[in-house]
Amino acid sequence: MVPKRGTWKYFEKLSHQYGPIVKVRMAGNDFVVLSHPSDVEELASGYEEMQYKESLRLLVDLVKSPAEFYKHCARFPASLVFSLTYGKGLGDDGKDLAEVQSIFTTFIRDVGPGAHLVDTFPVLDLLPDFLSPWRAEARQKHKWELEVYGRLALTVKARMGKDSEMECFVARLWEQQEKLNLSNEEIYYSKRSFFAGSAFAAGTDPATLTLLWFVVAMALYPETAKKAQQEIDSVFESDVLPSFSRMKDLPYCSALVKEVFRWRPAAPLSIPHYTDADDEYKGYKSSSKSIQILKGTTVIGCVWNMHHNEEDFPNSYTFNPERYLSKASDTGDIAESLTEGHYGFGFGRRKCPGQHMAAKSEWIAMVRILWGFNIERRMDAAGNIMDIDIEDCTPGLTARPKEFPVNFVPRSAAHIETIMLNEGRI
Repeated sequence: MVPKRGTWKYFEKLSHQYGPIVKVRMAGNDFVVLSHPSDVEELASGYEEMQYKESLRLLVDLVKSPAEFYKHCARFPASLVFSLTYGKGLGDDGKDLAEVQSIFTTFIRDVGPGAHLVDTFPVLDLLPDFLSPWRAEARQKHKWELEVYGRLALTVKARMGKDSEMECFVARLWEQQEKLNLSNEEIYYSKRSFFAGSAFAAGTDPATLTLLWFVVAMALYPETAKKAQQEIDSVFESDVLPSFSRMKDLPYCSALVKEVFRWRPAAPLSIPHYTDADDEYKGYKSSSKSIQILKGTTVIGCVWNMHHNEEDFPNSYTFNPERYLSKASDTGDIAESLTEGHYGFGFGRRKCPGQHMAAKSEWIAMVRILWGFNIERRMDAAGNIMDIDIEDCTPGLTARPKEFPVNFVPRSAAHIETIMLNEGRI
């Protein structure tokens, strides 16, 4: 149990006992405590270098094949998380990306309310296996997940034998397997512990959807895009790729990123949770205002309603970054402020543990895209602007816009030259 008072002294004791890098569990989540400044600086700079590299790859892909932007937006966060997790970029064949996307899509479909008959009638879970097809299906899916993530994790282990300096999340887990008492399966995949495979899946799909909704917003609100581009141009000229070094000088862009999270949340509904005991809400139990929550009730947090509450967000269906410009940050840190003022990363104990890194990744991708490209609605053969139906999304807990007609138009030859001159850094 981590003490609530004098927590830092407790961490000091752990560092003396186990070393400068220690994993602890708090409120159901895993935390890594770093006690040496060189480790903090190395990890932070390492993440940023990966974010620069993968966002540059995104720009190069948009120059070479702009019509395939839907695929490029999926590859960017996946390759970033893949590099952090497994120590290498995604292969060009798209196999790893396709498999993980399929796993996550299946998971989202299966955890939706009423996805299986046993969810509606829990008593059916008492039936034996031969009368419970959903149980056999779940086991088969989990077996498939372990095969995919196990193959990736074992590949890292094999590479470690040839490269003792290899650095990635899974390599760290293999190195500390005995100390942390981890089974191979826990290293492969564990939702409870948020290890390798689950970290990859959780860090990929929501980020993809957020980036796609950003593209939709810029196509539907070109004046907003122009304001952001004017701010970017005042800081970064056409021969300099945007970086995190000037985040504080791009307040409108930061507000724009936060508005994307709010306007069209990647997960409009939170993952359902079941109560394991009778409960009551706000102290009421048996009056006309009572909300009694019985054992076995499914509770769902509706992020969509939270983000479209007119009291908190006037004209909530309008994409308007200005709503965040007047709101001061709770921490004063520009990067951390990207996760404030919305529930795009969840809430309470279930809040995404990788929220700050994910938000910065979205920021650098969006800012670099706006720096290099205009996003324009496509025209049909007759010269008419084609519609973008923002309600045309895939069903489920997440909201993925179905493919929509836009063009990525380079802002100038100088921007293209800068992008392609830096291609060698990928």
